[in-house]
Amino acid sequence: MSNDKPETNKISPEIAARLVSRLIDDPAFRELFQKDARQALTELGLSTDAQPLCCDIQQLASVEELRAVQAQLEKYLSTSYQAMLVPHCFEAGKAADSLE
Repeated sequence: MSNDKPETNKISPEIAARLVSRLIDDPAFRELFQKDARQALTELGLSTDAQPLCCDIQQLASVEELRAVQAQLEKYLSTSYQAMLVPHCFEAGKAADSLE
C-alpha cells in the first residue's frame, strides 16, 4: 500500500470482512496482527508495499470492541481510500471514534 497511490489503499469488501472477522475470531491472527500487522495483512492477500499506518498501533482493540463496530468497520475499510492509513481503526479504545 503506497501512500502516493491512494487508490491502492482501498480494499475489497470480502477482504475487509475477512480481516475484521479474523481479528475477532482468530486468536493466532490477532497475535500476528499485534506483532507484525504487515505480515498479517499480507497473509490476507493485501499488498503492503509500504508500511500501512494501520500497523502502528500500541494495543489492538479488544474482541468486544471490534465486534461492537464490526459492520461499520468492514464498510469503512472497503469504501475509504485512506482506511489502511488510519491507525485508530484497530487501536484499543479508539475504533468507534475513527468511524464517525
